[in-house]
Parts: sequence; C-alpha cells; structure tokens
Amino acid sequence: MGSYYKHKRTESIEVPYSFRCEQCMKDSGPLTATISAQAEMNSNFKNLNEKKQEKLNEMAHANLVREVKEARSNAEEKQIYSKAFKDECPHCHKPQSWAVSAMKNDMFSTPIVALIVAAIFAAGCYFFSGVENNLQVAIGVAAAGLVAALISLAVNMVKISSKKKRTSSAIQQNTPVIRWDAVRDILSED
Repeated sequence: MGSYYKHKRTESIEVPYSFRCEQCMKDSGPLTATISAQAEMNSNFKNLNEKKQEKLNEMAHANLVREVKEARSNAEEKQIYSKAFKDECPHCHKPQSWAVSAMKNDMFSTPIVALIVAAIFAAGCYFFSGVENNLQVAIGVAAAGLVAALISLAVNMVKISSKKKRTSSAIQQNTPVIRWDAVRDILSED
C-alpha cells in the first residue's frame, strides 16, 4: 500500500475598511480584513513537479478570486459582511450590529454537517456492522447526531442573541466602508 502526501497552497489578500462605531461614535481608522482561500492536491510524491505546483497555485488563486467576489457580493447585495471584517471597535471594544448578519448566515452550517456525518455513520452501522441489532445501533447513532445538531443550533442561536443584546444599545446603525477598489485586480478576473 503506497502513501500519499497532501500539498496545500493558501492565498490571501488584504481588503482595507473602516467603520464608525455604533456605540462611541468614533471612527475606527483604517483597518484591514484578510480574505484567504486554500487549495489542496494529493500526490504520491513528497514534492510536486513544476506543472502540478503551478496547477495547485492556479487552484488557490481561483479559490481566492471566488472568495473575494462572494464577500463583495454578500456585502453589497445582502449586507452580510464576512467574518474577516472584524467588528470590535478599536476605541471602546464593543461589537457592531452589522456583524450579526454573518453569524446568522453561518448559523446552520455546523448542524447540517453534524446531521450529514451522523447519517453516514448510521448507514455504515446499519449496512456494515456485524452485530445482530444493527438497526438499533444505526438509530442510536442517528439520534446522537440529531442531538449534536440541535445542541450546535442552540449554541449558535445563543451566540447570535448575545451579540444582538450587546449591540442593541447602539446610538445608530452603521455599516462598514469597504474599499473594494484596492482589490479591483482580483474582482476583474473571471
């Protein structure tokens, strides 16, 4: 049995932004958000040849372009700001209400993953376990996955509620000013 190696390449870009704090009304000053994307390639060799390394670099760059375009689209069209845009005021250290949208957007991702993993394990237990009561084992695994998903959803809802409560005393609702022109080269790529 041969071994294989995982080769990873990460690309990132900094996007300048600023915001007026909703709590103390001070300008945050220039801040930068780092948007990153990764590509991965499996190989039987410890080192990639030049052609495969170039392909890995291209994949990482394409993923970065997609991430930046998605972050811009979400920010401009849906007012959902990527978690890369930190919302803590550098002066009063209070959170901003515009960051709640990213939390709401990711609220179901962990519970869905928990359900999918539980379904895969339950199917594996049912079809491939050598025990006599495989149906009961599969149901138990599925139930455990459902409980994990519900707990994860409850934790996410508590975090969102807590953030909403901390931002509810805002004097006014503001949004960050993101300088997308600083990354126009990436945004203009196909």
